Amino acid sequence: MTKVIHKINQEVYSEDTCLIPTMGSLHKGHTTLFEQAKATPHAKIIVSIFVNRKQFNDKKDFDNYPIDIDNDIKLLEKVNVDYIFIPDESYIYPNKKILDVSSGAIGMQYEGKYREGHFDGVLTVVNRLFELINPSAAIFGRKDAQQLFLIKEMVNQFKKNIKIYEGKLIRETSGLAMSSRNLLLSDEAKKNASNIYKILLNTKNFYQNSKSISKSVSHGKTLFEKMEISYDYLDIVDVNSFRTPDKNTEKLLLITAGYVENIRLIDNLEI
Repeated sequence: MTKVIHKINQEVYSEDTCLIPTMGSLHKGHTTLFEQAKATPHAKIIVSIFVNRKQFNDKKDFDNYPIDIDNDIKLLEKVNVDYIFIPDESYIYPNKKILDVSSGAIGMQYEGKYREGHFDGVLTVVNRLFELINPSAAIFGRKDAQQLFLIKEMVNQFKKNIKIYEGKLIRETSGLAMSSRNLLLSDEAKKNASNIYKILLNTKNFYQNSKSISKSVSHGKTLFEKMEISYDYLDIVDVNSFRTPDKNTEKLLLITAGYVENIRLIDNLEI
């Protein structure tokens, strides 16, 4: 039976738990994470719902973030997770000093460049959740590729005994990457937003033919302009370092962030 909790008690803290941190407005992409958690050897599944003010560099973006707690709880009860953790902000960030985690140089690139302080806020809240819950494992989706990379780096840096699982990037039938932000798009905008995935596919194909990163990136940016979708960045990085690929790179990742109806959408594609 699913329990809704607002504070972590000894029962939860002492369990062998798999944590799935979310900001709510759950969708099918989240559901696959819950299913994945059930396939792990960990005893209990805890899903946290907390819209983290610290990771928003734009107050308007924070204020407009979609919230639907009642439906989130219904969905989580349906998939039968063990705990739903819905904390108050004062519980996550009490008056006492908590550790503010720095995302370093990588955290100031790409998403971090256009959302100043974003990843510092992400890592700070994830570390706080780790401290409160003491999970043995946690799952984060691949759609937030830079976030996933930085969380893994933090776990290694702090020598935390937490297994990090990667959740699949789930797409709508149009190819649009599933996101809570999609709820803010009109039907027409959703159709247009699906072009972001088409741009990634086309850019990937261009790279496989040309083997040139710079030409492929330039090609992809041209496609954004042709489709009249504004973007913050489009680039190809080394999956294992999130830096510019070199001769030792084994796997490439194509990453982007674009805007449709002023809604910021991120996506990525392995090459």
